[in-house]
Amino acid sequence: MTLMEQEAREAPACIQQQFTENATRWQAVLSKLANHPVTHAMTIARGSSDHAAMFAKYLFEVQLGLVTSSAAPSVVSVYHADLSLRQTLVVGLSQSGQSPDIVAMMQQARAAGAVTVALVNQEDSPLAEAAEFVIPLYAGKERAVAATKSYVCTLAALAQFVSLYQQDTALEQALTQLPTALHAATMCDWSVAHKIFLPSQDAFMVGRGYGFAIALEAALKGKETAGIHAEAFSSAEVLHGPFALVKKDFPVMVFAQPDATWQGTLSLTQRMQDMGVKVVLAAPADQVVPEALHAILVPLPNSVHPMLDPLVQVQAFYIWMAQLSVARGFNPDQPVNLNKVTETQ
Repeated sequence: MTLMEQEAREAPACIQQQFTENATRWQAVLSKLANHPVTHAMTIARGSSDHAAMFAKYLFEVQLGLVTSSAAPSVVSVYHADLSLRQTLVVGLSQSGQSPDIVAMMQQARAAGAVTVALVNQEDSPLAEAAEFVIPLYAGKERAVAATKSYVCTLAALAQFVSLYQQDTALEQALTQLPTALHAATMCDWSVAHKIFLPSQDAFMVGRGYGFAIALEAALKGKETAGIHAEAFSSAEVLHGPFALVKKDFPVMVFAQPDATWQGTLSLTQRMQDMGVKVVLAAPADQVVPEALHAILVPLPNSVHPMLDPLVQVQAFYIWMAQLSVARGFNPDQPVNLNKVTETQ
């Protein structure tokens, strides 16, 4: 078993610990926000962490009403801009917390009076030191170059924050069930999708809303671990220019969660099926998929909560991608041209 697969399988236990350890840390953030109201939010991240930031954008905007932007760290680290961020919740997301540009942006945000929070796996990292509040991911040591458990832990931490901020009892209850659902996902066998993706050089990964962050991450993992030129699109955006590439036998993986995006995502899936596209659909087991939709369904547990189902999907995806990578002749633990920690100015 590759390190990538081993580490992905560790995520459920890591998240169980995280929920216990971080509740008081998040309460400290909430106390600060009660005395220092914010009008919008900004995330600072790169790579897989930036995909987690996309999840934060949907959570913060849909659930908290906070318009959320993704920082371009070079605005500060290269152009030395002075941003007005006093009424901003600034969240830095990083597994290592090492990259100088991410740290520089966080330092400037804190100096500008923002409420600054670092979600990091290394509590003694420069990013953690730069922020006022630190939320450890508790993912443990991650040796594989491709991030897996740290990504799922980041999404879980963001969901816990929103549940506490909103005092959302339904989401809080669902979070208690999440580790069990994630463990069940590690037992799901997605090898049925091998026949579509083994020979593929190109693919689309499609999601919408909370699931778009998963599509982004899936596309990155396809590139870095399996040599597949995968691109991620919202199920709405793919209907524009990218749809010109969608032809018979083109491989597409669709992530769907049972919320306001469900019907639109299924309609797109049906349209692609009618065109002869090879569609793999990842959806909770208890959701009704029309019989006329002949997409390949990969197994997943029942829905936990529409906001949390994408975490369960990416948990199963990581294990499948590690196996697909090996089947395609790659080593997912040593991707070509990549290092575990990438530092940019």
